[in-house]
Amino acid sequence: MTDQNSVFFHKGDDPEIVAAAQKAQQSFKHFWYQVALDFNRIIPALQLSCIKVPFSDSNFENEDVEQMWCSEINFDGLEISAVLLNSPNWLKSVQEGDEVHIPVSRIRDWLCVLEDKVYGGYSIQVLRQQMSSEERASHDKAWGLNFPSPETVDLPPHNEKFESGLAQMLADEVKKDSFDINAQHQEGRTLLHMEALFGRQIILDALLAYEADKTIKCDRGWTAADYARHVGWSKISEMLS
Repeated sequence: MTDQNSVFFHKGDDPEIVAAAQKAQQSFKHFWYQVALDFNRIIPALQLSCIKVPFSDSNFENEDVEQMWCSEINFDGLEISAVLLNSPNWLKSVQEGDEVHIPVSRIRDWLCVLEDKVYGGYSIQVLRQQMSSEERASHDKAWGLNFPSPETVDLPPHNEKFESGLAQMLADEVKKDSFDINAQHQEGRTLLHMEALFGRQIILDALLAYEADKTIKCDRGWTAADYARHVGWSKISEMLS
């Protein structure tokens, strides 16, 4: 990502951009699934993972904003935390490196790159559709990414092989006398809470097979089913209810 494509200026009422933002919000869980997989890796698989967020020096929603990218993503089911990647051109209230906290409804796009393939980028694809072939080539070169055709937005796949490996590691841990499958960790979350948040079906199946308790509530008062429901993992929520 380079400075020439990192900050966007536009009114928030462009219908194509509004539609792109809605699609990004609706599909955020698939991006989050991939981000969360890297929490269990020594070497991250994602070459790039970021979200686009609107920033303004005031609270007026109809004011022009700077759309900027944020990385170092985390998510607790309600709020995304991230770090601002860009230096704003004219805003005074934020600067590069600031930590931000926003709901999913505030994001305007997400983008990740896995094995050199670009996923997401809804607003980017809207802009690329409006460019000539020469402009697109220049744009893509500036990003250093191999985008799909402008009409296409791909969702990252779920990694069943990696999930199965984690489930096997869990099986090895369960054999230890000291292992408590229902132990509550940060903010009162159990492993079942966390895996429901991540949307990892295979690991959830393993946890339930080892008698993980679906009724335990975290400090927020949520069960694992509540986490799945808030993120949008409907089948997982039904299974855990």
